[in-house]
Amino acid sequence: MVYRNSKLTIKTVCTSMLLAHSVVAYADEQDFSFDDEALLFSDIESVFTASKFTQKVTQAPARISIITAKEIQQYGYRSMVDILNTLPGFQTSYDRSYSYIGARGFGVLGDFNSRVLMLVDGHRVNENIYSGMLIDNGLIVNIDIIDRIEVVRGSGSALYGNNAFFAVINIMTKRGRDIQGVQAVASTGSQNTHSTTISYGDRFDNGVELLLSASLYESDGNDNIYYQEFDDPSTNHGHARNVDDEKNENVFAKISYGGLTLSGGYQKQQKTNPTGSYDTVFNSPITKAWEQTKFLDAKYQTLLSSGADINARLFYDEYRYTGHWAYDYSDAGDLSDIVNWQEISHGQWWGSELTVTKDLFENHRVTLGGEYRNNIKEKSVSWDIYETFLDINSTSYTWGLYLQDNIQVQDNLVINVGIRHDYFSEIDTSTTPRIAAIWNPITDTTLKLIYGTAYRAPNVYELYYDDEVTQKAPAQLSPETIDSLELILEQKLNANLNLVASLYQNKIEQLITLTTDSIDNLLVFKNQDDITAKGVEIELQGHWQSGWNTSLSYSYQNSEFDNNAMTVTNVPQTQVKFNLASPTLIAGFSAALSMQYESSRKTIQANNTDSYILANLTLLNTNVVNNLDLSIGIYNLFDEQYSFPGSEEHLQDQIAQDGRTFRLRFSYLLDI
Repeated sequence: MVYRNSKLTIKTVCTSMLLAHSVVAYADEQDFSFDDEALLFSDIESVFTASKFTQKVTQAPARISIITAKEIQQYGYRSMVDILNTLPGFQTSYDRSYSYIGARGFGVLGDFNSRVLMLVDGHRVNENIYSGMLIDNGLIVNIDIIDRIEVVRGSGSALYGNNAFFAVINIMTKRGRDIQGVQAVASTGSQNTHSTTISYGDRFDNGVELLLSASLYESDGNDNIYYQEFDDPSTNHGHARNVDDEKNENVFAKISYGGLTLSGGYQKQQKTNPTGSYDTVFNSPITKAWEQTKFLDAKYQTLLSSGADINARLFYDEYRYTGHWAYDYSDAGDLSDIVNWQEISHGQWWGSELTVTKDLFENHRVTLGGEYRNNIKEKSVSWDIYETFLDINSTSYTWGLYLQDNIQVQDNLVINVGIRHDYFSEIDTSTTPRIAAIWNPITDTTLKLIYGTAYRAPNVYELYYDDEVTQKAPAQLSPETIDSLELILEQKLNANLNLVASLYQNKIEQLITLTTDSIDNLLVFKNQDDITAKGVEIELQGHWQSGWNTSLSYSYQNSEFDNNAMTVTNVPQTQVKFNLASPTLIAGFSAALSMQYESSRKTIQANNTDSYILANLTLLNTNVVNNLDLSIGIYNLFDEQYSFPGSEEHLQDQIAQDGRTFRLRFSYLLDI
């Protein structure tokens, strides 16, 4: 559970501060060393995100998936959406405006991905207005410069605090040495979709390492989407034509020297909304949104002669959202008085983090850290030509202290214990523990038993948004919490095959969801009744020296309200996922196939979407001519017709998705 006892809070803070002083002092007196350097170069056998230090995957206190740059290229992944859809326990949905993450029995409609914490090289990218982030083409970093992604399932608040509710996703970008020249990537495909990325990277003789990247993306989208709910002569007979376009631009830079790394990113997305959501005029090109994110990050890491690993970070972030919404103000409803109703949200924040990791007493690895974030701007305004409906202008701050001890009890038994205390200037404090037992009873067999807690504080949008037209602010809103219990088996079957199985239960209290008030018909966020999700995930992974790679997974998840056993909306009960990548086969081409079966999802109107099977096929030639790569991707290979549930702001019960599309991608590396 998440604790809010004031005496425990004071005790936790004082103890953490005392231990911080003790760890640093002890580090100066003793001589311990880490074995991290060897692990750092063991590719996917090591992971950092689960414990904030590098360790073997089998020793990490979580169920983890790792996606490499090679896999991104092989399978033709275009975004984080494509990646998550191949992983056990995850599902996504798309409402033609945003893509949303669902995990382990939950896919909360109206959520802007605030229940998953996303990091870029350890830098938190969830913004401070909606607590969310983009996961599709508007991802903060272009997918072509990603080196690897670590996906850590389960409650992560014991180390990461707010938003680490269902998972933590850490995107690790490439280094300059990984490119060593200028790389140009261009693609074209269905729906008049085009993208270009130019990257430069190198490591110089003086030790400086540099990575620069810029990209552009644009697409006309689906030019004719039919919604039966709008099938009327006044609304173009339900056909949304040429109002699904999207544009993105992205810039990223990283420079490092010794233990210092400076990085920065800029992203801007423009997306038209074709669904007529929030009672806007259907099929209007006016209704669109712009999202813009910027960040600067300075990170310093050093390993003292005493063996203490010091990580310090200073950062600044900015987020801006602009929305234009077409409303018909005419009494007759004949579209004679369409008004552009506008809104702007602007967030700015800065912060710092310090982490010390130290081996103590031969069998303890202690991690102690503190984090501070100051939200210097939390502003939201909405207006039309007649009046201002909303004007939020606030500031806030939060800080957290965390302590973790990784204890080698025996040669085959590790106990990982962690706790974090967070203070919010406008919301209750939270204390979240985690404990994990990792046992190797026999060679090649690992058992993990994990209990963890997490919380998510209501954000500015959920607390204060009140435009008097579509939505109102709640009278009261409490943080939501989760208690997670998980048993994991990791079994190496032979040199090529590995089996991973998870059995879990998640208990959520005070879940925050967007609902419609039956009295005034306005949208409002409220805390729901408690929900329990139970599930199992089984995955078989195969890797062969010949170049073949595969995975086959089965997931079952069941989520119900505790008070009435009603099924939660937008959750597929069953998923089967299959991925297969080949070595070079014919004419220099390799092939990669990913398939996903998903059972039906319950909609808000208590209907069910159809189950579906998606298949994506990518052909790749990594050397058409010197340094030129070519890939051909076909997505939704069998042209499956499928839909996702609509949210409270939609008239549509279900949102239809795209049929078959294709992409042709070229990548050329110019050595310098």
